[in-house]
Amino acid sequence: MIIIFATQKGGTGKTTLAIAFANYLSGISERKLNVFDFDFQKSFYHKWREDEVLDIPKLYEVEIIGDNDTQAFPDLETIIELRDNEDINLFDLAGTLDVKYSDLLIYSNFIIIPFEYSDVSVKSTLVFVNVLGQIESQADRIFIRSKYDKSFKYLNQEGMDAELDRYGKLLKSPVFKRNCLQTIDTRKLTYEQKYAIRNPFNEIICYINETLDTTI
Repeated sequence: MIIIFATQKGGTGKTTLAIAFANYLSGISERKLNVFDFDFQKSFYHKWREDEVLDIPKLYEVEIIGDNDTQAFPDLETIIELRDNEDINLFDLAGTLDVKYSDLLIYSNFIIIPFEYSDVSVKSTLVFVNVLGQIESQADRIFIRSKYDKSFKYLNQEGMDAELDRYGKLLKSPVFKRNCLQTIDTRKLTYEQKYAIRNPFNEIICYINETLDTTI
């Protein structure tokens, strides 16, 4: 299966959540996990390389695409094979539509979209959803509230939630604003980090299992 983390707006914690999700899956799933960092900044990959100094075994390998490559994969059949095989193929993808990533967005199983309730994030999220509609993406969309401050009253939350409900699965559990997630690495999750992401990630996993009638 193919699971993508993508969003139009930077700063929503997309790569941090992708790392946390990869680490979390590594601890609960018996399936092979393949990670691809296709974001332009390659933050996931660079962090994974930095973590080689840690005296902790790797949980997974991370592959990247060259900046000069015109396609992420040589043909569409490769993407379909990744989507339909038993491995979990996790992508950290830039939200900006690039022709070399369009097939991934179209044929992936799930696109996880982190967002915040700031005006900029709201608009960018809706633009990204519109782009997915224009390219006729077949993927299920999963919206996850990122850096959520439970002490703050978001005036646009009710309207934004209702809008996103029209386009995909809006998780009930947010990822709360936690300092512990700022120090995440690609080798493990601390107790505090697991606590911070456990509820929304379990929601994602349950939704995937129910949608595909499988167990990951």
